[in-house]
Amino acid sequence: MESKPTILVVDDDMDIRQLLQEFLERNGFHVVLAEDGQRALALASEHLPDLVITDLLLPKEHGVDVMNAIKDRFILPIIAMSGIYKKDEIRNMVDGVYIEGFFEKPLDLNGLLASIHSILDE
Repeated sequence: MESKPTILVVDDDMDIRQLLQEFLERNGFHVVLAEDGQRALALASEHLPDLVITDLLLPKEHGVDVMNAIKDRFILPIIAMSGIYKKDEIRNMVDGVYIEGFFEKPLDLNGLLASIHSILDE
């Protein structure tokens, strides 16, 4: 039996985490949830996910700092999301951090799924 790809979802909003978990699990992924950057780094070490989806506004650490820390420790694709920042603002914020995608909230779930499949070559 082939194992399901693991996606780490990082968002301080429990509703967003649950929405993404239900959606991604229905579409064949194993999902690990983190509510802040510190937890995300711990779970990334523990589960070595195939992909990380993270919000940019997180408690304790900004999402850009979390992405930097993940990229420093692992070779993992990252999709960023935000309900505050817009796509054109993100380029300056993540300068030096390569991310595979960015989605504004409210999320386009079908677009997100297509992006995930493209990144993971499924």
